[in-house]
Amino acid sequence: YSYERQLDLVARCAAATGAPGLRVGSLGQSLDGREMDVVTVGTGKLNAWVIHRQHPGESQAAFFAEGLLGRLLGLETGGSVDGLTQQLLRDFTWHVVPNMNPDGATRGYLRTNAGGANLNREWAPTGEYDAPTLARSPEVYHALAAMDATGVDVFVDVHGDEALPFTFVAGGEGLACWGPRIRS
Repeated sequence: YSYERQLDLVARCAAATGAPGLRVGSLGQSLDGREMDVVTVGTGKLNAWVIHRQHPGESQAAFFAEGLLGRLLGLETGGSVDGLTQQLLRDFTWHVVPNMNPDGATRGYLRTNAGGANLNREWAPTGEYDAPTLARSPEVYHALAAMDATGVDVFVDVHGDEALPFTFVAGGEGLACWGPRIRS
């Protein structure tokens, strides 16, 4: 999934008409100066953040982002969306980041950004180093700042693995409410 395809997707999102609350913008810049694209759509009081491709080699997640944005914006249907999508756009404001690691993806890296950081490990200080920081992981720094500004009611981190025929989500294990009910 090329960077050019991502830019085309973002341009198609920006050109979409009729989607409630549609905004296309940037969270900030990566280490190499690429924009951290975010597509926001919906008018709901709840904020849903969906990020993709923290690991640049997980291009399956980019296809997931393309499908999610296509559904939310009706990109393949001239802007019309089904009833479920209409309800989701009324209940939630969606913040979709199609590629958390544009530098790593462009450079052909498997797991890290331009500075060698695994973005999956950059969401909080580790005890060994401070994270996220503008010098090490601006991608996460900017995303987290935007999440702090809007609040987060739902967070989905979409991943892929070349050995698996599907995408998957990860990250809930560190939450204070994590337990047997959520695990199953």
